[in-house]
Amino acid sequence: MKNKQNNSQIFKKNVFIGGGAAVLILVALSIICSFLWFRVDLTKDNRHSLSPATVTLLKNLEDKVYIRVYLEGDNLPADYQVFAKNVKDILQNFRNYSNKVFFEFIDPVAGKKNEEIVSILGEFGSKGLKPIPVTSETGSGITTQWIVPGAMISYKINEYPVTLAVSDPGGNEHWLTYSTQELEYNLVAAIRNLVNNHRGNVAFIEGHGELDFISTSWITYQLKRFYNVERITIDGKINSLRNIAVADSVEQTIRIRNNKYDALVIAQPTTAFSDYDKFIIDQHIMRGGKVLWLIDATTASIDSFQRSQELFYTARNLRLNNLFFKYGVRLNADLLQDLSCQSIPISTGLIGDQQQYKFIAFPYALNVVNFSSHPISRNIKSVKADFVGSVDFVGNQDLNKTVLMTSSDRTKIVPAPSIATLKTGLTQPNLQEFGYQNIPIAVLVEGVFQSAFDGLLPIEFDTVKSFGFINQSPPTRQIFISDGDLIRNRIDRQNGQPLPCGYDIYTRTMYENSDFIINCINYLCADDDLLTIRAKNFKIGTLKAEKIRNEGTKYAIINIAVPLFIVMIMGIVLNVLRTVKYSKRRKA
Repeated sequence: MKNKQNNSQIFKKNVFIGGGAAVLILVALSIICSFLWFRVDLTKDNRHSLSPATVTLLKNLEDKVYIRVYLEGDNLPADYQVFAKNVKDILQNFRNYSNKVFFEFIDPVAGKKNEEIVSILGEFGSKGLKPIPVTSETGSGITTQWIVPGAMISYKINEYPVTLAVSDPGGNEHWLTYSTQELEYNLVAAIRNLVNNHRGNVAFIEGHGELDFISTSWITYQLKRFYNVERITIDGKINSLRNIAVADSVEQTIRIRNNKYDALVIAQPTTAFSDYDKFIIDQHIMRGGKVLWLIDATTASIDSFQRSQELFYTARNLRLNNLFFKYGVRLNADLLQDLSCQSIPISTGLIGDQQQYKFIAFPYALNVVNFSSHPISRNIKSVKADFVGSVDFVGNQDLNKTVLMTSSDRTKIVPAPSIATLKTGLTQPNLQEFGYQNIPIAVLVEGVFQSAFDGLLPIEFDTVKSFGFINQSPPTRQIFISDGDLIRNRIDRQNGQPLPCGYDIYTRTMYENSDFIINCINYLCADDDLLTIRAKNFKIGTLKAEKIRNEGTKYAIINIAVPLFIVMIMGIVLNVLRTVKYSKRRKA
């Protein structure tokens, strides 16, 4: 009897000690966890994790960042309420990495009269946050309310507007999915613009028949989010790309400073470059400058088919081949035909007074789907390219050369001069002629470049020797693309606004030309953090139709039976352990 009492007292004592220890452990863990923070993201695409570049930016903030989000209110439509929660989640994630991030959600029109609301919405519009009308159906009918789908970010004395609810330019995804995917990028880009005192400088070169501002306006607007963008005519002026100052006016000496621009964009020139202009671009590179070349090596143009069903094309003499050879590449005067191509409309005649069209697969209009794993191109799925040439690597073997984009494994090379005709899309292709595979059409060249004028400086250049000729560059980067139309945008005839770069007006298909070009500029300007953030892509997993059809029952049984079986086994094991434990006590 005494043994039973003693055992009972010991049991109660152990329970008390164990319970007290558990409480102490929980309290200790709570205290420790209040100083530590971590999370585990089990999603395959890491959709709930911030990119390393974002984390680094947040941890290195020197001052407080205030974020005012204007997605608040009980009357928000359901999808905007979901989006507001997504915004709050990512901002809380920002806050977890930096205690200098503060945010609040505001209903800008709560309790305001109609006159005040109009004034408030107008003020938002003037600051760069465009209010949008959202129509919803209620019990009393259809109502329209104005929503400001963005935030204002403040850092020190500056503020920056950022639109958070954006639509997919290609129209492939619902705005909620697309906006959620772009949230981190849009927020970080805005914070980065406020934090960084230095914005990179990008210049579009003019004066050689390049694409004009209207034809490059879409990509220009996109680049202006991160860079100062200008258009420059070189015209033989030695100071067009370089900062030059007078050091001594008496002795007529000068002081040569750095490049004016971090990167140049040379988009589809059509006339020859003078030696002076080539020299000025060469010296920009020799001083560490970067260049994005978009070159048509032939005279072929998709617009020519608006006037005729055939076009005769020749090699385009831009007088750049000596520069390219010295920089390690050759842009060949040929055109690629590819069985991975776009469809274009051709006229089939009149029915009554209405012009009729039908779509044909046109092998000169490439649908590029082969990309390398380089950060510039690894997340790109398709690019629209018209009348593309081939690119070869030549010359300097010390340069690091990377292929970014190629044709498909069914490609035909047509040298210039030749005739391109719409009839190509009406005839059955001879597969034996499409025997070339993965022809490079966009390449990256990095390293130390040799000047194309090293040892070849013409006598007439004696006047520029004093401007500091350099025959070798520091490590720098150049990108060569054999299609100038890649960067070109069309104009919407109804409203006069530029259509997205890469948008096919005939099939209403959105290609990723814009993303590819922005990635190129980001990489040239060494903005690798933006590349990392843009590389994030949310993918919704899909079930394989064949497995569902053949093995659907098996997987259904596994998903139902296995969890139940595990729970049953755990119950049996716990019951056995409990029985063994208390049987020992009864024997004692």
